[in-house]
Amino acid sequence: MPYRQKKGRAGEFLPEDLRAQKPAKPPKKEKKKDKAACPASERYGRVSAGPGLKYWFALWLFALLFTQLLRAPASNIFFGFITFLPPVSILYTLIARSALKVYMVSNTVTAEKNRPVDYEFRIINESVFPYPFIDAFLRLPELNSVKTAERCVKISAAPLSHYDIKSTVRFRFRGTYEIGVVCIYVYDFLRLIRVKTDLEGYTTAYVLPRRLVIDEDSSVTSSDSARRTKKSPNSYEKIEVSDIRDYRLGDPLKSIHWKLSSKAEELVVKDYNSGTTDITYVIPDLSRRFPENAPDFPFVSPFDADAALPVDVAELISDSAYEDMSEYCADGVVELAVASVLKELRAGRTVELMWYDARSEIGAFAFELRSSADFDIVFELFATAPLASADKTVAGLTRMIGDAEDAKFIFVLPTLDDDTVTSLCTMATVQDSASGGSEVVVYSAEERFAHPKERSAYLETCRTQLAERGLTLVKGTLEGFFEMPDKDRNTKGE
Repeated sequence: MPYRQKKGRAGEFLPEDLRAQKPAKPPKKEKKKDKAACPASERYGRVSAGPGLKYWFALWLFALLFTQLLRAPASNIFFGFITFLPPVSILYTLIARSALKVYMVSNTVTAEKNRPVDYEFRIINESVFPYPFIDAFLRLPELNSVKTAERCVKISAAPLSHYDIKSTVRFRFRGTYEIGVVCIYVYDFLRLIRVKTDLEGYTTAYVLPRRLVIDEDSSVTSSDSARRTKKSPNSYEKIEVSDIRDYRLGDPLKSIHWKLSSKAEELVVKDYNSGTTDITYVIPDLSRRFPENAPDFPFVSPFDADAALPVDVAELISDSAYEDMSEYCADGVVELAVASVLKELRAGRTVELMWYDARSEIGAFAFELRSSADFDIVFELFATAPLASADKTVAGLTRMIGDAEDAKFIFVLPTLDDDTVTSLCTMATVQDSASGGSEVVVYSAEERFAHPKERSAYLETCRTQLAERGLTLVKGTLEGFFEMPDKDRNTKGE
């Protein structure tokens, strides 16, 4: 296995002379936990002081001094008026908690990623009181991220009126998003008091991935493998007819059932039972494989002769890239898995699609797909699958598979590391498969890695180890597949 430094344990694997050169770990600055670190909608309590309260307090001191000096009825009336302003403001704003409502024009929205999505919601004032100062906190998608963020919109509500908020957004990544109103803060006329109202009206947006088409010449298929010994589904040395189905592009003419085709007025073909299993297991990894916070340990390149420490090939280009790296890779994994499923179905193979999913009662889904129509039924469910915990890897799913003889496996992963390569090489289910042609598809997100050359060298070493176990490493991009070359790359010239 290639040497890869574990974060936080660098000194345990270094010689004594290199340990002495280990740079001191800079002290981590503790972030001050204050209100600024909280979401904007949670920064204030149910009832809190508004920005005008400090001016009221100054005015109250002036009224008190004015009353003591003049001792006149007019000054007492003025002081009483100033004193009772906050209680009246609280009562006035509390009415808004039951008077203001939110109405979602559409409950759910389904769209493909990078396509415009329209949303609209309405804030209704059912009371006869006007509320000129309202801060509405909305949850909307960020421009260049896979997450939603809160935004504050300042509005006003006339008596028995409503305020419409509508816009169009684009989602760069697949998934399930909640768009709507988190809460509103209502102020009185003098902005002395603010009262929080939890409206929580959301529209659920289901953003689906694209259905990529893999170039047949750019990836390794089961028929390309010299180890595959089972008969091709298009071979005519069959045992018996197992099924009658609609004609698909690529079916040979000799398989067409001409008598039934003439009756049905459309082409139908005969499926044969060859006595062997013709199934492909497509297993995507949707686990959180990247930390949300960047490590603070300094790493340098192993190709540097003066380096004291090896490079971390999983290091990203910036600290901010860690925040959504798991979601970023999951988006690519889902699209590559969809492309793999469609490719295998076009080849006439049965596909078993398996993935971890918290929405399932048993924690995972497994569907047997025999045609594109079968995949259409489960496409939206798979396309919006949430991220799983870091321990939910593909190795656990393979243990649920019984007899895998003559089966093909396609593992779609967000990244490769030492533990993942080890688990892939020691999977008993994969070792029992004799068909060959099994693949490990790794989503290529090189634009986010800090050391792309070193990472390419690391993946090349992983490719060699996986090949010894009959697994072909394929780097997948969202534009298609290309197989890792057999010869070492000249990474310095890339």
